Amino acid sequence: MLRPAAELHGDVVTAYVDVSRTTENGAQEVETRIANLVRDAGASGADEATVREVAERLARPTGHGGEASRVVVARDGTVATDLVLGGGAEDHHHVGPIAHLLPLGRALADVVSYVLVRVDHSGAEIAVSDTLGLDEREMVSEGDHDVLHKVPGGGWSHRRFQTRAEDSWDRNADTVAGDLDTLVREVDPDLVLLTGDLRGVARVRESVAGHVTERLEVLEHGSRAEGASDERLDEEVAAAVRRCRARRIDDVLDRLGPADAPKAVGVAETLEALRRGEVETLVLLAGALEGREAYAGPAPLLLATDPEELRALGVGEPGRVVLEEAMFRAALGQDADLLPLHAPVGALPDGVGAVLRFSTRPDPTHNEGEDQ
Repeated sequence: MLRPAAELHGDVVTAYVDVSRTTENGAQEVETRIANLVRDAGASGADEATVREVAERLARPTGHGGEASRVVVARDGTVATDLVLGGGAEDHHHVGPIAHLLPLGRALADVVSYVLVRVDHSGAEIAVSDTLGLDEREMVSEGDHDVLHKVPGGGWSHRRFQTRAEDSWDRNADTVAGDLDTLVREVDPDLVLLTGDLRGVARVRESVAGHVTERLEVLEHGSRAEGASDERLDEEVAAAVRRCRARRIDDVLDRLGPADAPKAVGVAETLEALRRGEVETLVLLAGALEGREAYAGPAPLLLATDPEELRALGVGEPGRVVLEEAMFRAALGQDADLLPLHAPVGALPDGVGAVLRFSTRPDPTHNEGEDQ
């Protein structure tokens, strides 16, 4: 979704603006932020039509009631990217040769989507959400039940009644499992979080298909009962999200570990791999390249730390840019993923590297063997 913006080159306007209207003066504050953007972008040389279009997009309602940031990227009066985030993006606007997409890329790469299923005897409440807080849907799955609640007592019909109740619970749980199978195929979440009545949870867990099981976690807390506290459940959901993000990092770092793995380690190797279009996942530690600059050409893969390298490739006027933005742009230009790191790892001493789809670099051990 970011590639159209990555392919822009020239006087590109990028705007990250807090568009929350959650306070009494929220609307006025948004207007002030947009006015500041218009003033600063105009002073930076952006053309009037582009600035006007960016301002108009920023002023549109988001359809989101909570905190929200909007990211708009445009050139020559045409918007290439217009995305809403659930808050957290620092206000920032820039006019330059390429779009500033890395803060948006980091936010999107960190997103974890999940389905939360709260089971009881009658069925389940199901919520679809993500950590951006924008994709939120709620639904109810309930079976065609006739008897739901066991009752105390005795007599000749008591056991039959109890059995009918248990049969109803199981049928309702099977209905939940079927609905969950369909929903997970539709939304493809990172996690399926299951909680509630123990018997129902066990039955749903046994009944769902493999594509649900492979991302399923059972939580201890969370009840569908009215008035039940969600605090402990929220903590468990947050912990599951952290584990999911940690697994993503571990999976990529595992691929960087073997000596013969197709990988790039360090700025120089990673730049070379990006220029060759070899990168599958770009890994960047926050702050690792702070203050470092590079040069970019019209196409995303045209980047270098020396402008003469680009001139040799026919780029008449290489644009001076932020190095990490140019690297992320090149990654987007070859449909590579981004793995943002928030803490140093031993596999990448300077915080920069990449998992490669393939490597076109010559194997240094090959020539050594020939010499022998």
